[in-house]
Amino acid sequence: MWSEIILMFKNYIGNGWAAGLFAAAFLYLLLTEKDRTKRIILLYTSALTAALFFCPLFAEEVYRYLDEETYYRILWLVPMTAVIAYAGIRLTAGCQKTWGKAAAAFFVCAAIVLTGDYVYDNPYFEPASNRFHVPQTVALVCDAIIVEGREVRAVFPGEMLPYVRQYTANICMPYGREMAVERWQNDNPLYDEMGEEEPDCEKIALLAAQQDCHYIIMHETKSGQEAFEKNDYRYVETVAGYRIYLQDGAYLGL
Repeated sequence: MWSEIILMFKNYIGNGWAAGLFAAAFLYLLLTEKDRTKRIILLYTSALTAALFFCPLFAEEVYRYLDEETYYRILWLVPMTAVIAYAGIRLTAGCQKTWGKAAAAFFVCAAIVLTGDYVYDNPYFEPASNRFHVPQTVALVCDAIIVEGREVRAVFPGEMLPYVRQYTANICMPYGREMAVERWQNDNPLYDEMGEEEPDCEKIALLAAQQDCHYIIMHETKSGQEAFEKNDYRYVETVAGYRIYLQDGAYLGL
């Protein structure tokens, strides 16, 4: 159990820079913060949470009801961001001279930037283009197939999976975001075929029909209109670079 906990912790902290910055901020506040309430909220709760996480007996008890994918989230309870931010503000405010405050602020900001990652390097993140904080292409495609007051079922390509249900609960899918997480080892023939460079559109249509999907959404660079139409999915329109196919005879009324 101990080795599992350590491995989980290493996976959580990644390269360790952010964890190191948190440790430095924690130690600084431990030595300088005198306010009892702040010490309880920022320091004692952090220490207690970490102690519980690393306790094998506690882990064994939790594992009786939860799994590894849930257990590591105990670390989310450690207020890393708040501790680092407050330590940085306290360090800056503690400087007496203006140049000292400026230098401290620069040092803190530089430390945060250098120990962090650029979030948009992750293909699943991009600058918000609407109030829903989902890619505009997803919003446009969803708006094209949504039926107010009822649910529709649609097959989406992998790049859209994290956002569809975030945008609307009226669109259901035969698979979801879990397919993009390799360690969950999910297997879905329909998802696998959708991800192929040259997908078998006839197979996609048959699998989609078996799972009662009204729509199939395909990027316009992947041809297959003839195969879809032969298998009862007719082309409707192209929206934001994605072709929309609707199942023949699909009832979309209320």
